[in-house]
Amino acid sequence: MTNYSSPAAQGSAQGTGAYSEAIAAQVGATNNVGHATDSAGNIAVDFAFGPFPAQPNDERSATISNTGGSTGDYAWGTTTQVASGRLDAALDNHANVEAGWAGYPAYIPAPGNYMVTAASGNGTTVTYTSQNELSAGDVVNITGLTAGAYNLSSATVASADVLKFTVTNSANAGEITGQWYGKVQLTTAATAGDGAGLGNIVVPNVLGQTTAVALDALKDAGYEAGNITTAAAATNAAGSITDIDRTAGSTTVELTGVGFTAAYPVGTKITVASTGTVDGTWTVTGNTSTNKIRFTSNASTVLTSGTGSIIGVAGTIKTQSTAAGASSIATTGTITITPWAAAS
Repeated sequence: MTNYSSPAAQGSAQGTGAYSEAIAAQVGATNNVGHATDSAGNIAVDFAFGPFPAQPNDERSATISNTGGSTGDYAWGTTTQVASGRLDAALDNHANVEAGWAGYPAYIPAPGNYMVTAASGNGTTVTYTSQNELSAGDVVNITGLTAGAYNLSSATVASADVLKFTVTNSANAGEITGQWYGKVQLTTAATAGDGAGLGNIVVPNVLGQTTAVALDALKDAGYEAGNITTAAAATNAAGSITDIDRTAGSTTVELTGVGFTAAYPVGTKITVASTGTVDGTWTVTGNTSTNKIRFTSNASTVLTSGTGSIIGVAGTIKTQSTAAGASSIATTGTITITPWAAAS
């Protein structure tokens, strides 16, 4: 086990010319300062004491031209430096580098996205509680707060320290605390993953909600507005109810109709008509087969038969592309919601 510092990457100002060529030519050997290398000339890391930066595979290439004639006196000619690819945030400690730093390998703190846990306004200035790396003059978007007046777009930071920042704005919705989904994002952040303090998304259930409410819920959960797609409204042709059941003393109604389970997922808002017994607007709570759905009624009398029609409630969400409850979804994840069209 060895304690050492990482040498300059190949292709850097300190790792070009004969130095890099000498390293790259070695196979499982050592470089000129005694560090073990692999077959590509990269440092072979076994274990390091103390902090040690992430080591992405950063292969860089160069071309050599013979400038010494036929006698073999070689020198570097044109060189080509290949820029490192963006670190893969899905890979272990690469996520830490991607989240908290910029300019690899310089490791400059990267102001990007930060959680906002509280806010207050006095009619002139809004103060946000947030552990951050922002500076006065930064332009930010603030989202996810329960007081909509404090959710600002392209706001200029007036002042900032590591625990809070302020914005000059007339919003005055009192003090709000205990914010779970509040976020401030620098408008120049490279991705929604840049910046410290953001967790993964746990997808909420938005079935049955109006489109506007569903969009707010998804953004509050951590989705970027640009990553939420509202699909064209789904066709809303009436389905035919062929049977209605409710046992004595129960408020659970079961409707039977061809393909009801797929057409009306749990959470969907439905309107039932022409039954004479359970007409109204309800929320689907379950199913027992491909043709049966359930909802909770406001009566408990016995029903053993009946017919009628069913449609989705126009403007409410019929489906969502990522299931409710899905966890470990990246903040850069996408989701599509599909509302019901008007009855056809």
